[in-house]
Amino acid sequence: MNAIITGITGLRNRGVEALVVPIIEQLHQRRPDLAIDVLSCSPEYDEIRLQPLGVKPIHDYLRSNNSRRLQKLQTNLSHFHKPLSPGYQSNLEKIRKASIVIASGGDVFSSDYGALKRHLLPLELALNADVPVVFLAQSIGPFKTTDEAEAWLKVARRSKLVTVRERLSYNYVTKDLGLDPSLVKHTADPAFLLRPPSQEIVAKMLINYGIELDRPKIAIAPSQAICRYAVQDYEKHIDVWSKVVKLMVNEFEAQVLIIPHVQEINPNNNDLLFATQLLKALDYNPQVRLAGADHTASEFKGLIGACDMVVAERMHPAIAGLSSGVCTMPVGYSVKAEGIMTDLLGSEALHDGLLISIQQFLNVDIACEAIINSWKKRHEVVNQLSQILPQAKQAAAFNFDMVFDCLEQKDNK
Repeated sequence: MNAIITGITGLRNRGVEALVVPIIEQLHQRRPDLAIDVLSCSPEYDEIRLQPLGVKPIHDYLRSNNSRRLQKLQTNLSHFHKPLSPGYQSNLEKIRKASIVIASGGDVFSSDYGALKRHLLPLELALNADVPVVFLAQSIGPFKTTDEAEAWLKVARRSKLVTVRERLSYNYVTKDLGLDPSLVKHTADPAFLLRPPSQEIVAKMLINYGIELDRPKIAIAPSQAICRYAVQDYEKHIDVWSKVVKLMVNEFEAQVLIIPHVQEINPNNNDLLFATQLLKALDYNPQVRLAGADHTASEFKGLIGACDMVVAERMHPAIAGLSSGVCTMPVGYSVKAEGIMTDLLGSEALHDGLLISIQQFLNVDIACEAIINSWKKRHEVVNQLSQILPQAKQAAAFNFDMVFDCLEQKDNK
């Protein structure tokens, strides 16, 4: 029996790693002998991360730029044709032989990144081979065009299960898109189950970065890509962050730790670049440190969990904070931040300034006011999270109980 995980752009994005690692751990926890393949766009790097889990990623040739063109050519040729791409054919054969295909990726089934069809392709191939498909803990849409919505629905209707990680997506797919509610379950993000290192190791990492353990600490996770996604001004983004950080250092007397959670080869999506610009704008203030080592998602979660507050433009540093019981203020550009925060802390979190949009954040007065309010209520938020986190983690684990129900149905056929 084997499972294939799709939707993996690569683990240089620690948000992707924060999804993949708990998925593999939870699957193996329930069935240690389950073989797992991870379709990856950066298998050489990802192999380093996945080796301790006993999983070797395979190159995702289906997502290459010419894969759609190649698929069309193969469709038009007779069944006597020779394979046009060995890599593509190898991926296709693995999918056809799989027991189940699990679509991960968090929010890849949306209009935000322009890759919807490429993420749907392996799922379509699986369904055409009568292999069950599960959408796992997704934020879905909202889609900008009817064509995109229909493309997703065409696959979702044939799937065995769609789990969504927040109520907004549940309402969207069942009410706005009209997907049969019996197919859809509201759960939580698997990253709630990601385990950080021991407190001893985290303390050593903090000391190595010059962070004093007995002083206030704030983690920030600015995004190199958010201005591109939200069509905002990059230089203004740096300016607002520099003023926000100065507020944290001067008014809260806090140490600030920058978390570069996404470090892709593409410079447009490498947070180390933004972090470096921010350090320069702050004239390399010694109270501001960059967690610049090649940390795992787990290690970043440990660093974030040791702080007194988190301000994050990336979703999974925010989830790292929330799941560690730390007061967390996401800066959002899509449905995922609003949905996850509302699920955990209620709609009042939005009104209380615990979540603001990137457009609001780029108004420095609004940003500073929201951060001051969050800092003042950080202990109250910690108490709220301590009450709700057990249910959130249980909902995250429930994803995998349902996946194995689908596997058992496949076995019993």
